[in-house]
Amino acid sequence: MMKDEYIIKFYDEICNKLEGDYKIVLEPTRNLKEDWIEYDQVKWTVEEPIQKLVNKLLKDNTINLEDKILEVYKFICLNYIYDVNVLYFFRKDTSDPNNVKHIAVDWYGRIVDNTWIENRKKHNRRVCYEFARFYAKAINELIDKKENLEALMVGDKENLHYVVGLTGDEYSIILDLDNFNNIKDLTRLKLGLTINGINILRDDSGKFKKALDKFNKDRLEDLTKVQEAKEKLEGKNNIKYFNTVVDILNSYNLDSQGFFEYMRAIIENEGIEIEKIWKQENGDGEKRYSRCLIFDFASKTYLLDSVDKVLKTIDKEKLDKKIFIFNPEENEYPYYGG
Repeated sequence: MMKDEYIIKFYDEICNKLEGDYKIVLEPTRNLKEDWIEYDQVKWTVEEPIQKLVNKLLKDNTINLEDKILEVYKFICLNYIYDVNVLYFFRKDTSDPNNVKHIAVDWYGRIVDNTWIENRKKHNRRVCYEFARFYAKAINELIDKKENLEALMVGDKENLHYVVGLTGDEYSIILDLDNFNNIKDLTRLKLGLTINGINILRDDSGKFKKALDKFNKDRLEDLTKVQEAKEKLEGKNNIKYFNTVVDILNSYNLDSQGFFEYMRAIIENEGIEIEKIWKQENGDGEKRYSRCLIFDFASKTYLLDSVDKVLKTIDKEKLDKKIFIFNPEENEYPYYGG
């Protein structure tokens, strides 16, 4: 565990190099009192599948700490998916017409009870707070006590997103595997692509950059078949281009959110305005929601159904409103058990 002065230095680095207002979240065992410090209400633990990997890595003397940190990052990306259901429960705050914003609910992954924790063991869907919590704990277990280094959590003050911060004598790093505004590394690594969610704020020795470059060395920024389809069809037959990408993605084992965010980037890159809607899923005796999108093109309306992973023409007015939900952020919802 580092001295408090290192955490203060890290916060200054965040403020100087990142846009926005941030806070640092620590386990409830420290006594650092700053207005930008928040103490987690849940004890940090490492989930069992990740703990097995951590235990194995602790015994491996053939790779360095940075490589081990990236191995855990990769494991999480390949074995977990983002729980997009949390975004369904965001609320729209219109109390200030000049500053309409969305608010995350505290009880979805952030402030949880034992029922939530037990239910989460039944599936692999997690939100950013959960990822950051158990990844930071896993890194701290990997860190040799002789190293002046510590992993903690960094969040924006609106409680919309949380990541892992890693800081010490040699480097300060932000590790973000599930930025829901981009194609997440949770999706990218399932496609065999490069890590894009690691932001090196400081790296005096170049040690972490070297490890990251080695990890990314034989990986591509995007899928070769998608690039080929883009060169052949973009601007000539965009719907065929989109459907070709759909077929390519369906050859991978992507979750609905990963499919959605990849296709959204493809479609919006063509200057097409989208409308986000939600589709109700009923699986494993559990009701949850996934993001889909609608757009108009060449006098037709299209639905990108991220649950069925298809693109099809529709009559928007005939969509089943019991299955497809518009503007859920205008409502309030009861506790969802995990």
